[in-house]
Amino acid sequence: MPKKKETSYEELMSIHRQESGSNFLSKISSDFYRRVVDYLDALRDRCGSEDRSDSDISGMLLNQLKRAQDRASEIYELRMRKIALMAMNSAFGGEPRLENMTKDELEAFKELKDFFANHHDRTLIAKCVESAEEKNEQQAEETQVKAEIRKVEEATIPETADPERDDTVIVRILENLPAFAGTERNYQLRKEDVISLPRNIAEILLRHNKAIEIKHSAQ
Repeated sequence: MPKKKETSYEELMSIHRQESGSNFLSKISSDFYRRVVDYLDALRDRCGSEDRSDSDISGMLLNQLKRAQDRASEIYELRMRKIALMAMNSAFGGEPRLENMTKDELEAFKELKDFFANHHDRTLIAKCVESAEEKNEQQAEETQVKAEIRKVEEATIPETADPERDDTVIVRILENLPAFAGTERNYQLRKEDVISLPRNIAEILLRHNKAIEIKHSAQ
């Protein structure tokens, strides 16, 4: 039975140099991370079993263990940063090279790619759809307001109308309105305009919350 390859301190340092010196993933064996864990466990065992009386050897082993742990963590972080960038690039249509990833790294890549793609859709596409729906609703309401005004303007005013009734209403416009035609003039009303309107037109705008009435102050 062939002996399993073991990770050495030199291999760890070599891969660290490759990862820190390049924007691309270096080639590592599929069992690299497992072998790193085995190597660190073996170092910990040696540190625990070493004769405490030999402080020099014990200190060297502890220093080697710390450096190995630091380099292993840095290798992982360097590779995951590259994989995250590759996943984002792929989510937006890029075609990164995946051959130097381990099986676990490839799974992380796929999860990150899905995350970026879904986040993009939630942030942009959903908001665009929501904005379009709001715009359609606003346009439909404006069309309804214009239709009601046109219907009122085209109606015949009864001759029995109360002569005491004030036929105009002063209102303040609450939002920009599309142009519409009255019986005597065309209207292009903007937000914060204060204007005296025929009562029938004013009542339509008030009913649709497009304006508020300004009451006459008591004399």
